[in-house]
Amino acid sequence: MKQTFKMITLTAAAAAMVFTFASQSFAATSGFTDLGNSTAKNEIISLQQRGLIKGISADQFAPHGTMTAAQGVQLIVNALNLNLDLVRFFKEPKATDYFVNANDKAWYADALIIAAVNNLELPKDLNPNKQLTREEFTHMLIHAIEVTGKLPMIKPVVVDIADQDQITIEYSGSITRALNYGVIKLGEDGKVNPKVIITRSEAAVEIYNALAYLKAHAAPIDANSKVSIEQGNEMIGDAIGVTPSLSEDADPSAAFTREAFITQLVKAVEEAGKLPMINVVVTDIKDADQIDVVNSGAIQRSLSYGIVKLSSDGSFNPKSEITHGEATEAINNAVAYLKAHPAPSEK
Repeated sequence: MKQTFKMITLTAAAAAMVFTFASQSFAATSGFTDLGNSTAKNEIISLQQRGLIKGISADQFAPHGTMTAAQGVQLIVNALNLNLDLVRFFKEPKATDYFVNANDKAWYADALIIAAVNNLELPKDLNPNKQLTREEFTHMLIHAIEVTGKLPMIKPVVVDIADQDQITIEYSGSITRALNYGVIKLGEDGKVNPKVIITRSEAAVEIYNALAYLKAHAAPIDANSKVSIEQGNEMIGDAIGVTPSLSEDADPSAAFTREAFITQLVKAVEEAGKLPMINVVVTDIKDADQIDVVNSGAIQRSLSYGIVKLSSDGSFNPKSEITHGEATEAINNAVAYLKAHPAPSEK
């Protein structure tokens, strides 16, 4: 089957950054055994296979079960891939630093810390064990995607909600935007039933819909911003169809150097395109002595493929941190080369 390669833009790169689970191992396809005829079955299976949700056991999801505030926060943190990778603390953070009712030794402690540090603005008196209503979970989720997805402020289209008077005033805006975003839908009776305790399957559907909206409305990335190792690998995999493996000691949150990124990209290009070995015309690189020996061959081939060019003074600047603009340009050059040099079986 013919391999498909995609040109990318900074907006597309942003969409890829929203979903940093592309390189994760998918869960076993057998999935949960208790979904039956659940209307949320497809969404739950999709989220499980992407490593975004877990059940109450290896094969039980409990779709009709309720969800506590702690479980809801954990679900949102996992789905949006929120973490503390780029945060440095002066002292070890504790959940009780942010939430007075939290237990620092509870299973949910890390999720609460991550949510607080990522500005999800949960109430300080949050009760982790409280069962969440539909309006509470929806409000929490909408705020999370708007903050982490850097969504622009919109003027919501006013929706006629049959039980509008039952919605807590502070949640009203979030509910309206959730309807506009397609995260939730009105029931056949035109209601949202805001005070009803949300089920695990209903929460999963909202997460699925929220991720779909984020992917379709990702904000462009600053071309001059630095690319982390994890982000760079995601960009390569999304465009080339091959996500190169990382060394065991690689820090996913660390910035990608130019030489490391280009080496990873060349590996992906050569694997995806089944490129034959070529006799490379060695290019004179002014700062060749700054290039790690293990990367020198890939960099020479990248110059031959037209993936990158030397600067005006003949330098490659191997140790500088690659930007999103530079990474996007290199990937698109790689895609152009692959399209112009299809594998023999694809001609």
